[in-house]
This record gives sequence, structure tokens and C-alpha cells, in this order.
Amino acid sequence: MGYAFGVGREAPAFVLSAVDGSEINLRQYRGDWYPVLVFMPASTPDAPKKIEALGKAADALWGVRGQVLVLSDADRAELSAWAGEVPEAAVPLLTDDGAVARAYGACAPDGTLEPRTVIVDRAGKIVWMAEGADAFRPAAIGEAFRKVAR
Repeated sequence: MGYAFGVGREAPAFVLSAVDGSEINLRQYRGDWYPVLVFMPASTPDAPKKIEALGKAADALWGVRGQVLVLSDADRAELSAWAGEVPEAAVPLLTDDGAVARAYGACAPDGTLEPRTVIVDRAGKIVWMAEGADAFRPAAIGEAFRKVAR
């Protein structure tokens, strides 16, 4: 299920380092790509399997200018371990100290990261959000992406 909270507002800018050493700046997607931000808590059960499924979804979105980015509160070592379990998943894994998650409303009142997916359009506006189990469902993300990327 998609949620309307935050939809229509400017996506908060960020620059984060990926496990592979690259730097991801949300603004680099402006005008050309639809970033799909997946907030995945370190405590996510079967995180590597979810990343693998998201990687397959990312392959489908790539041709229509969608880029899946996984942001997590996991430390760099844990993200590297996840990446090692799914070497063919072509999604950047980004470590977030909580600042980006808070900006996107992906934190519980106690400050812990909650599952959330956010699609940002080419103009830098939030156009779709999902939380909970829906945040990691590639079919839901793909369906929403097709609707907003028309």
C-alpha cells in the first residue's frame, strides 16, 4: 500500500558513501532519473535476500531510468557482508547515521529506522511512499514506479 505522507514535497537532499566506495548525491539524479530510496534497518530479517530481490527489480527499472538505492543504519562492515552474500545485486548500499532517515520520516519515535520506500521524480519531488512489509515488495515498488514514471 502506498502512503501519501510527504508526497508532493521536495525530497531532502543528501550525499552518502556507498559500500563500494562511490559517493551518491541525490541531486545527481535530477532531470534524468527516478531514485527509489529503500530504507532497510540493520535488523531486517533476511536482508541479503531482500537486497537480491530488490536488485532484480532494479534491473527492470533501469531501462525506464529508475535507480534503486538501499539506505541502512547498518555499519559499513555489515553492509559489506550483505553485499558479499549478493554480489550480483546492482543496487548501491548506503550507510546512514540516521540523518537521512529522519529527513524522510523513516524513523520511529525512539529513533530506530523503520522500513520505508520512497520514489522521487526527476524534478526532485517525492511521488510515492510505502512502509512496513510493502517497503520491500518488488512488485509493489514496480507497480508504483510504472504509475509515477508515465
